[in-house]
Amino acid sequence: MMSLTIAICDDNDDQIAELRRLLGEWSMDKPFALDIDEYVSGESFLFSYPDKPCSLLLLDIEMLRVSGLELAKRLRSQGDMLPIIFITGYSEYMSEGYDVEALHYLLKPVSREKLFCVLDRYVKKHTFENEIMLECGKRTMHISPDQIIYCEALGKKTQVCLSNGQLLECHMGIGGLKNKFGGEFSYCHRSYIVNLRYVRSIGKTEVYLDDGKAVPLSRRLYREMNERFIAFYTK
Repeated sequence: MMSLTIAICDDNDDQIAELRRLLGEWSMDKPFALDIDEYVSGESFLFSYPDKPCSLLLLDIEMLRVSGLELAKRLRSQGDMLPIIFITGYSEYMSEGYDVEALHYLLKPVSREKLFCVLDRYVKKHTFENEIMLECGKRTMHISPDQIIYCEALGKKTQVCLSNGQLLECHMGIGGLKNKFGGEFSYCHRSYIVNLRYVRSIGKTEVYLDDGKAVPLSRRLYREMNERFIAFYTK
């Protein structure tokens, strides 16, 4: 069964409890498991998020110290396009929510019907059909292959580099992981798989990625990698 992780970030315990109740009610008839993470401040979310990624964030705008808008701006400045649903008691914040490309905004008190409508649209747009399951630490995560830049073998485990900068260590060898991917992934080294959509150029001994990183390219795989790179972008 696929799972969806939704984070709630709000400095009001009653609001968190109400959102958790509504999410539980919404997910009762869904064909996937729902995991809910709770944060009582913007600081706690920013501290935990690199190690506890989520699929969607329900974010209160009016919080002390790090406001919801400031939190969103920090994520966007890092290139992280995590979908955000803002929750606010003041309609004047709506235009600022659009500035950080919020998925939607909801006014307090949160309407059950409006929340369910936004969540249903999100799920419809982000279907899980093409996602894969990864066992990372004590968590099982669903990841779209489009989010993966490259994978590096670490013995019997594999480190997965995501487009938002996160590094995940999954409990699967690189060969088994490669079998889950489509044709856009290619070995460039016995210890590395790259997603061709993120390859900028190919040198004699390295593959250069869009984010500026370089991963090793073995002499044995140079010709095959070069041909697959050209074919990918000319198909």
